[in-house]
Amino acid sequence: MTPEQYEADIAFLLLRAGSAGTVTCRPDRWTGMSSNALVSLAYGGEQKAMPWDRDDYAACVRTVRRLPRHRRTPTVMEGLRKARAAYLENSRRRAA
Repeated sequence: MTPEQYEADIAFLLLRAGSAGTVTCRPDRWTGMSSNALVSLAYGGEQKAMPWDRDDYAACVRTVRRLPRHRRTPTVMEGLRKARAAYLENSRRRAA
């Protein structure tokens, strides 16, 4: 890891920590269980939660956009695709 990547990780994690401790339903939110699961995936953990609705999925997208570029790996992008599929499936179930 380069010094720049290390600094980008620290900046992202500090920003995330400052936002993750709050509960909000604002339209621009980027925290929550499913987006936390993507952060976990980006740093070598597991994706243990999926989005329930469009707002949850949007928070996932915002989180991935804010990740340092070197953390937007194929694994993370696949996790985002899985998150989208879960959100769409939940939407179909609620509509039925």
